[in-house]
Amino acid sequence: MRDLWLWLLVLAAVAAGFLVAYLWFQPKPESPITKPMVPPPASPVFLDEPFKGSADAPVTIIEFADFKCGFCVRHFARTLPVLVTEYINTGKVRYLFRNFAFLGVESRWAAEASECAHEQERFWEYHDQLFQTVAAGGQLMRSKLKELATQLGLDAEKFNACLEQSKYKAEIDEDIAAGRDAGVTGTPSFIINGQLLVGAHPIETFRQKIEEALAKASK
Repeated sequence: MRDLWLWLLVLAAVAAGFLVAYLWFQPKPESPITKPMVPPPASPVFLDEPFKGSADAPVTIIEFADFKCGFCVRHFARTLPVLVTEYINTGKVRYLFRNFAFLGVESRWAAEASECAHEQERFWEYHDQLFQTVAAGGQLMRSKLKELATQLGLDAEKFNACLEQSKYKAEIDEDIAAGRDAGVTGTPSFIINGQLLVGAHPIETFRQKIEEALAKASK
């Protein structure tokens, strides 16, 4: 009987040793205090893009457009002026423009030319001239693009060299890639505080979307 108890004690000690070793080599849970915090990815901000309105406006609209696009011309002529009056000039909307030039070589030339004008801080005047030219049935050949720059009083030598050297080709490619990443497949397309709106919608649609965004921003 005494030998039996001795063997039982030995077995118990061995089992206890295995248990301690098992627990010791288990991975330790990380403390919630010391666990590194990984911040979420930052939202894209297009500070280098031409924009109208206040930089601090609660709503940001990003337009992706092609200067050869008929529906973009319609938006420019019918809807944008109302947006400027009601929302952009009143400090409610910051309105950015990005090139989504996909309708041929003239689209690319016009997009690059608009960036050359932006380099001289005359983007919006040149933007308007491009759309007015297309609305009147004109073409956007390089000779016409240079003529428009001269009419606006830009530094012609600097502008022409910028255009001939395709100085902003990579930036146009970046705009197109950014649009595709955001779900843009055609023009015009708009991102209103992160929400995609495709097509040349009437002003009523923009009013609804903007008012919804303003309401969310005020909470």
